[in-house]
Amino acid sequence: DSHPLTLQLREGAQLGISTTTIDIGNLDPIHVKSLVADVLSMEDHEDAVSTLAATVQKKTDGNVFYVLLFLRSLAEEELLQYNFGTMRWHWDDEAVKAKLVTQNVATVLVDLLRSSVSESSQNALKVAACLGTSFSPSVVALALGEQDDVSSLSDTGSLNSSYFDELKEAGLLERESDEVLRFAHDQIQLSSLDLIPENHRISFKSKLGGILMKKMDRDRLDDHLFEVVSLRNSCTDAVPGDERVPMAKMNLRAGMKAAENGSFDMAKDYFKAGRELLGDAGWKDEPDMTIQLYSEGANASLFCGSLDTMGRLIDEVLAKDIPIEAKLRCYDIKMRALTAASDWAQIIDIGMDVRRQLGQPVIRNKPVPLWKIMKEYRKTDRMLKKVTTDDIATMPQVKDKKVIMGQLIMERILQAVYHAQPTMMPIIVFNMVQTSIRHGNNSSACVAFALMAMLYQSVFGNPSKASDLVVAADQLLSSPDVQEVGRVKARSIMICYCFVHHWHSPIQQTLAPFIEGYQAGLYAGETESAAYNLSSRSIHLFSAGRPLPALQHELESFASVCAQLNQTPAQSMIRADLLSVRKLRNTDNGEDSFDAIAIASTNSDVMIRAKIVISRMELFVFFQDWSSAAQLLRKLEEDPRAAAVGSWVYVRYTFLESLVSFKAAQAASSWATKRRWKKRGIRLMKQLHKWISKGGNPNIVHSLHLLTAELAAMKGNHSKAKESFKKAALVATTNGFVQDKGLAHALASSYYAGQGDQYWADYHRTNSQDAFREWGATALLV
Repeated sequence: DSHPLTLQLREGAQLGISTTTIDIGNLDPIHVKSLVADVLSMEDHEDAVSTLAATVQKKTDGNVFYVLLFLRSLAEEELLQYNFGTMRWHWDDEAVKAKLVTQNVATVLVDLLRSSVSESSQNALKVAACLGTSFSPSVVALALGEQDDVSSLSDTGSLNSSYFDELKEAGLLERESDEVLRFAHDQIQLSSLDLIPENHRISFKSKLGGILMKKMDRDRLDDHLFEVVSLRNSCTDAVPGDERVPMAKMNLRAGMKAAENGSFDMAKDYFKAGRELLGDAGWKDEPDMTIQLYSEGANASLFCGSLDTMGRLIDEVLAKDIPIEAKLRCYDIKMRALTAASDWAQIIDIGMDVRRQLGQPVIRNKPVPLWKIMKEYRKTDRMLKKVTTDDIATMPQVKDKKVIMGQLIMERILQAVYHAQPTMMPIIVFNMVQTSIRHGNNSSACVAFALMAMLYQSVFGNPSKASDLVVAADQLLSSPDVQEVGRVKARSIMICYCFVHHWHSPIQQTLAPFIEGYQAGLYAGETESAAYNLSSRSIHLFSAGRPLPALQHELESFASVCAQLNQTPAQSMIRADLLSVRKLRNTDNGEDSFDAIAIASTNSDVMIRAKIVISRMELFVFFQDWSSAAQLLRKLEEDPRAAAVGSWVYVRYTFLESLVSFKAAQAASSWATKRRWKKRGIRLMKQLHKWISKGGNPNIVHSLHLLTAELAAMKGNHSKAKESFKKAALVATTNGFVQDKGLAHALASSYYAGQGDQYWADYHRTNSQDAFREWGATALLV
């Protein structure tokens, strides 16, 4: 598990990079016959080796390494000899068959090692085999220099490099780099282990780990930490009493390093070994280390999906009569586990209970009235007006640990209230910002100011102040005083690029940062933020005009990663986009549905419900199913934008709803219905116009032109309608929105057809089909 290739493959899988595993099986009899003939230079006389090849096949089961090894052993025992008179190899088939009966091929290599390699080199092979497939000769030399601890390791006080030369010349070892050797085949390593008597093998490994642990300095031990600690852990019962605490500390160190590398299975085992070394006495004798071994063990178990183990470890810590500060890590892990299960109510309750224990203000889990939100907003706004961006970035670091912990808990609660109790969110943000200004900065301040920027931009209509706070958050993130940079970076990027930047920057420029945020969250173990960076990128990719075949491949990778990370909410968001892509490509095959996504993600999640509504509406618009779109609007019991305030889907849905309202007005049979739909569309259209004129949003200019065209057509202002359809298609093309270019031409085609102008109807229809073809939306091609 600690091999660099294993770690690299695991990291690639977490990043959504697919790898192809090629399973190379054993050779069949025909290919064994060809191999034997080739080795004996008898390619032109394959029939002559048939009997020998059949014996070799039966002996080795076609394993290439064993085939060559068996032939070598036949030659060394002179059962296979080269005749210089005939210039050919000769053998006795019956003698070879007898060898088949008397000796198992698995013992051939071990016997070969014992007979052909010196005792000192055998000792080197024993030690090297315990270290792994690759090893440092200097580490082997260090171990073999310790005669007192493991007398069977060496007959000399040092290891001469000539021993390695002997092993390399024998074809047993090969050089991997200047300072690393490796076994030429994994079977050589296994056979080298077999040189150690089986009943002594575990104690041999444990003693070897103890020797290396004593003799290595800290830097060198850190380079070989996994190998050394794993060797010593081979027999923890044999660790003397005075070494158990230092050994537990080494396991904690190895577990933390494994967790940093994303090897949580390894980390879980190291933390478990540390707990076993300390035993129950650890709670009294080494309380800090014991708490950390339990807490980090729970965290590793969460990542491994061992939820029962995680729960048991957390419950044991929380049941102890220890300060709340010592329990915070376990509370944090428990809240993250509940996040994966979408148990938002329990997260809020636990978080507020922890804040109560910390002596921090709490907020009741219930809808917050508008007057209270505005009251706290004005209070926070006044405080922010008294500080500049530079003031925020240079505020002193908060010293009170309870304040720091209270802020972190607020971060955890934020995600839950965003899903389950959205009106609580601004109150929590205001509280975090006020706390930061009063007490100073810490890691959570970056998130607090980023969230306040989101509210300024999306809710309170102050893009200038929003930009200032984004800058402040960025400056705080680069501060050397900020701890847990990965966690904070993942959250800040997700907030700023999901809720702020798209208001004034091309949406295409938001795509790369989401990958950066995902990677930062992944490396920091902040899987929730990592997954939400992926789901945000998914949403922006769809609207940015990414070709659908490539988009489908990327979304499938994202969904797989979120499943591995056990992040159901983010996975459901991605699945909604993926289903839309498949329907547009006509490749859905009924394998998924929006209803199935809603059920899988639980109906209590307002964000998922909102995303599904918006995805349905997007498809109705592209397929020009205006009747179904209008019916969906009529049936809605809640505005999906309420759960997506400030995000790109909030903006996009405003456009879609306005467009559908105009289409419903055009199709209405009564004057009152027509007036109601038209009024609704104009109200939403004015909102888009306000966002462009006040904030300069470049991503909806073409959308506003399209709405202007539809409204003008309804009013009978045909010159303006034609001009606006043209502008919509042109701006969409210029800004890279190929899907909306297709939509603009499709709507223009319908308009001209309604006017009886078949030439321009066909012209726009052709351009629409070309755009949809470029996008990859084969289901829209007719």
